[in-house]
Amino acid sequence: MSIATAPCEWPIIGCGTEDDYGQAVDLGLDCRALDSLSEAARAVIEEAATSHLWNWTGRRFGLCELTLRPCRADCLKGESSYLGASGLRRGLLPTQGAPWAPALFGGAWYNIACGRCGETCSCDRVEQVALPGPVDSVVEVLVDGAALDPTAYRIDNRRLLVRVDGGDWPACNDLGKDPTEPGTWQVSYLRGAPVPSAGQLAAGLLACEMAKALCGDSSCKLPQRVQNISREGVTTVIIDSFEGLEKGQTGIWFVDSWVMSMNNAPRRPKVYSPDLVRPRATTWRATP
Repeated sequence: MSIATAPCEWPIIGCGTEDDYGQAVDLGLDCRALDSLSEAARAVIEEAATSHLWNWTGRRFGLCELTLRPCRADCLKGESSYLGASGLRRGLLPTQGAPWAPALFGGAWYNIACGRCGETCSCDRVEQVALPGPVDSVVEVLVDGAALDPTAYRIDNRRLLVRVDGGDWPACNDLGKDPTEPGTWQVSYLRGAPVPSAGQLAAGLLACEMAKALCGDSSCKLPQRVQNISREGVTTVIIDSFEGLEKGQTGIWFVDSWVMSMNNAPRRPKVYSPDLVRPRATTWRATP
């Protein structure tokens, strides 16, 4: 698995940006330095700007498309799984051949055997699937090679794929077949959090100033890291230690203020209890 060093997607509002009607967005930026670069060089500058902002804000913005082929643990004969049965509601089905699974009912823990709890649990019906979140939206669900109607499912709590048309998710998934064949199913969705408009504008401003720095433009707002001090005929070169740069302090007011607002947002204290059932909230649903 490769290590991510840049966001999957970070839209930029800045030089050359157009609105929904194809009209140029005029932000009053000096785009001469950025426009003078080749298309490849400009792409590198914009990637550098978005990568900096992505790292400075904790790598939590940007959407990545993820495609998964869910498979229940007992279908894998002991291999681990992230698919939860509808009756258990939380946790995984027994793995590595374990005949019992712990479940919390009414504040008490019970060991239950798959398919032996009557109406309170089921290993034959799968109404929801726990996906690695946060889930922003679903792109497509294939069942037996055919795309399922988006109105047939929804996302709860930014991670649970819930069937709402009265059907169930397939109990097993033949991973040896192509996802377009019968007996298979897969989910494609966007994972992560969308980049706020202010973050898109911050990326445009930062890319513009980076281009100026590379072109030697004296109007560049990025702080000079090398300073010459002359005293009594002696010239001393001082190199800045980049203090504060790891926190996103670039010297550009808009960029710095946005990064700080994302990193220093107040958080309310929370109390967690295993006896409390987490409330449900629908976080995504297709528009009919």
